[in-house]
Amino acid sequence: MSWLVVAVLAWNLAAFGLHALAPFRLAHAEEPARKSWALAAPAVLGVSALLTLLALARRPDEAIAWGLTDPLHGSLPARVLALVFAALALADLLLALGWRQLEPAGWRLAGGLGVAAVVAHAVGSELLRIGWGPAASSLPLLGAAALLRVPLALAAGELVLGRPRLWTPLAGPALVVAAQLWPRSTRGALGTEGLTLFAAALLLVAARFVPPALRRGAGIAGWTLAVLFLARAAEVSRVLGGSWAIPEFLIAP
Repeated sequence: MSWLVVAVLAWNLAAFGLHALAPFRLAHAEEPARKSWALAAPAVLGVSALLTLLALARRPDEAIAWGLTDPLHGSLPARVLALVFAALALADLLLALGWRQLEPAGWRLAGGLGVAAVVAHAVGSELLRIGWGPAASSLPLLGAAALLRVPLALAAGELVLGRPRLWTPLAGPALVVAAQLWPRSTRGALGTEGLTLFAAALLLVAARFVPPALRRGAGIAGWTLAVLFLARAAEVSRVLGGSWAIPEFLIAP
């Protein structure tokens, strides 16, 4: 397993989860808390971009397969991802420059862009997981598998910001369902990695119900196992090779 893939996946989940949750929670917060996020957000997003580019430079096949290497003239997913992330970067810049004057509605708007970025990241991550490997022949199944990744990103945001709430216990079952939407060949090749997924889901659900002192630790442990499972799934898809089932209209410019 590539630890670079693990690091990029973990950082991006946390980064986009924070962008979706932090602005909503800070809209009416005290000034020091708002200032901290306003100054940190551009750096968090910048590190995410650098790590992603580094990972794609070392392993470009998956991005090439989906036409993600040219955000201006490439595939439909490439153009949508570029638009969403450019809007999020602009929102981060506005937060950093004008957080004192920004009204709660402005913070909520930034949070809305963060939610859009979480969804876009989930779709992009699912496409990169597929790469040249087996893909669902049904576009709705592919979209559902991508959207079921979203709770894991929001769980990361919750765990960074404090105790587990809604998204942490939902992230485990959502990932279990997402894995069932993958092609049978992918699930079969993962083999005993299903135990990792089961343990991750169990810990994420338990994080809401164990004694308060253990909740955050249980959530972090479950979330880490979930990231390792997703990284392993990406490796398996890479090994399995090409698939004819990728929707062609998504690949074409």
